[in-house]
Amino acid sequence: MAKFPQTFLWGGASAAVQMEGGWQEGGKGINVADIQICRTHDAQGGNVNYTRQSLKERIEDVLSDHPVHYYPKHEAVDFYHRYPEYIQLMQEAGFKAFRLSISWARIYPNGDEAQPNEAGIAYYRKVFEALREAGITPIVTLSHYDMPLAVVQHHHGWYGRETIDLYVRYARTCFERFHDLVPYWIAVNQINLIFGESFSSLGMIMDEYEDFTAAKYQAVHHEFVANALLVKAAKAIDPKIQVGVMLADQMTYPLNSDPRAAQQALQANRMKDYFYSDVQLRGEYPGYAKRYFKEHGITIQMEPDDAKWIRENTMDFLAVAYYYSHCVDASGKKVANPLTPATQWGWTIDPAGLYTAMSSYWDRYHVPMMIAENGIGVEETLDSDGQVHDDYRIAYHREHIQEMQKLLADEVELFAYTLWSPFDIVSGNSCEMEKRYGLIFVDVDNNGQGSRRLVKKDSYAWYKHVIETDGEEL
Repeated sequence: MAKFPQTFLWGGASAAVQMEGGWQEGGKGINVADIQICRTHDAQGGNVNYTRQSLKERIEDVLSDHPVHYYPKHEAVDFYHRYPEYIQLMQEAGFKAFRLSISWARIYPNGDEAQPNEAGIAYYRKVFEALREAGITPIVTLSHYDMPLAVVQHHHGWYGRETIDLYVRYARTCFERFHDLVPYWIAVNQINLIFGESFSSLGMIMDEYEDFTAAKYQAVHHEFVANALLVKAAKAIDPKIQVGVMLADQMTYPLNSDPRAAQQALQANRMKDYFYSDVQLRGEYPGYAKRYFKEHGITIQMEPDDAKWIRENTMDFLAVAYYYSHCVDASGKKVANPLTPATQWGWTIDPAGLYTAMSSYWDRYHVPMMIAENGIGVEETLDSDGQVHDDYRIAYHREHIQEMQKLLADEVELFAYTLWSPFDIVSGNSCEMEKRYGLIFVDVDNNGQGSRRLVKKDSYAWYKHVIETDGEEL
């Protein structure tokens, strides 16, 4: 197998809303994640214990003296206060990179202030400086499910055209203040997940739109324009800044050899994945997307300079979150793949799909690429000796890294692997703590109870050895 270059960035990934806590400290405003409650899962991977409330009801509960619900992301795993401990553990494991995010509401509490919150800037500067001292390169996501709630309430999230200017102002501030410490930036986390996570990602509330699907594509257009403008701003501030587009890969196979199933899989891969990266890496709306919009009665409202900005300010690299693959039948219905095992959350385990997906992106774009997320969520507890023996996690990462070796043999320009996650964190969608991905166990449960002690799992020592040997010994 091909060797990983010595410059390869081995590391891990997390997000501010899932690890930081400190939700009302340092001048931070309320964001969309602050009003999420915990939803535990059932045996089929579905969410239960979920109470539907209006946005107004949720905000009133969050701000009350005695909230009815528990909001796990308010404290998360307390990276806000304990970041030196977490960084030290990553340094001990030999991490070369850490992908993390800046909370937009920590820099601009309401999203539309004229001046940034200096306390928030000072906090992130301390974190980035600590990473530099530990020899860890920060790869920073600007928007990771953390839109200030006021942008939802007063500007309709990404559906509102004015959000473009608010976001670009925030991004420009981050580039100006941190460009000397942060070489790699990801504009939007998993920009293509507009259907399953429309509130977290787009700041949009379904009941407010007559055609929610069309409205979401309009919102994504605004993100495309904003991302083009932030690339322009970044290069003006520091030409060395690298800005990437990030996808949640949703690799889709035809269930069988039926030509109609193959065509359905192609359509799924185009509109779920390639559309978003085509616009931001090739600089224009692809013809298949235009046809899709026409056939579904979707009209994208564009301003005169939008196409020019998108065309002239394409992204530098592609970041991909890869967890699982999908299957579709001849009707286009998503069906279970009978040939892949699944996690207890129903996510397929398909390492070969990583090679297939990344090869497809490379053949399409020929830009540098990174694996921005890859991991397995499992319910875990400390055993009688106070340890976690997670051979399944080691096997999962080993098999995916082996597929990365094939990519390198194909001369694919792969520059980083930031697994999800260095330590247990609050789940992004369901807000569960007990869906654990980390190499380090954080002793806290779904209800926020526990010692919060940090315990290295077996996978921690394994990954440390992988990094020490530059991936030669798995």
